[in-house]
Amino acid sequence: MKHTLLSLVALTALAQSAGNIETLTPLVDEIPEVQNTALDKVSFGGYGKMDYTNYLDKDGKDKLDIYRFILYVGYQFTENIKLVSEIEWEHGGRESTGGYGIIEQAYIDFKVNESLSTKVGHFIVPVGMVNLYHEPTAFNTVSRPETEKYIIPSTWHENGVMLHGKIENISYQAGIIAGLDASDGESSIRGMRQNGQKSKAEDFGFVGRIDYQANIIYIGASLYAGDASQGSSGVDVSTSIAEIHAGMKMNGFDIHGLYAINEVDGNNFDSEGVAQDISKKGSGYYINASYAIDKWTPFVQYEAYTTDDTKDDIIMTTVGLNYNPIDNVVLKADYVIRDKRGTDDDRVEIGIGWSF
Repeated sequence: MKHTLLSLVALTALAQSAGNIETLTPLVDEIPEVQNTALDKVSFGGYGKMDYTNYLDKDGKDKLDIYRFILYVGYQFTENIKLVSEIEWEHGGRESTGGYGIIEQAYIDFKVNESLSTKVGHFIVPVGMVNLYHEPTAFNTVSRPETEKYIIPSTWHENGVMLHGKIENISYQAGIIAGLDASDGESSIRGMRQNGQKSKAEDFGFVGRIDYQANIIYIGASLYAGDASQGSSGVDVSTSIAEIHAGMKMNGFDIHGLYAINEVDGNNFDSEGVAQDISKKGSGYYINASYAIDKWTPFVQYEAYTTDDTKDDIIMTTVGLNYNPIDNVVLKADYVIRDKRGTDDDRVEIGIGWSF
């Protein structure tokens, strides 16, 4: 009797399940079509790098760091309207050990035609070479040039609106972004970045860029200018950054360079509330030459910069080698001879980078 009752319960459940399956089948058939339609409009990408640094003239400070991991996500709403986003985790992303996560890009791009588009939202500020193209597969040193870290505050991203386009061999960008912020006592261009995090918008900055490329050569320049007082009483600060870059690629040979200057003019208050004049000028340049032989690329780079023109330059000569097992993966090693205003600060660097 017990087995008979169990059999009846099982048959009833199966009958009900069959009815439910018939009801659900049309819905199940539709799900793949909906998903495929959505995925056709979605694009993914990203890049990352891990570095080992051996400081030859310092004790106990060598580092092995998962420096960056970045995920790109895009969505093509229509043929002329798309979303571009970039989320970055630096130094492992754990705040307690100096890591963090941040949005580097999140904007809507409205395309009129090849010569005119408008991006609105959060984007990379188009100043410099490495600041704009900063994937580890795009430059051959393990570390980014310091000129593009301290004279151009790479990576620099901000909220605003930007026109951009390409006319024959000339591409351009021009727009308005939230200005730098010197209202809290900061005196360096790099420290004044707001990076879109509740950016103060009492003062805005203008940024423009133009690039020309034909055959084996390319050349370009960019400019940023804006006040950085951000409405703070007693603070009067203006800032500017300008750079010119150029390069040539031919038969595996690549030589390129950049020269940049920045200027801070005005006064604010230090952490103790004491008025201070933070006026200063910075400048720097680097030149990099490499030659690709199959999957190997030896290179040399010379760089000199100072964040204060009343002080001597920091000078670096870097000799290294890249190995690309495939186009989007690179193994790097270099030796940096670094003269920090008369103090040796040499280092050996090894890294791996990827982009996809």
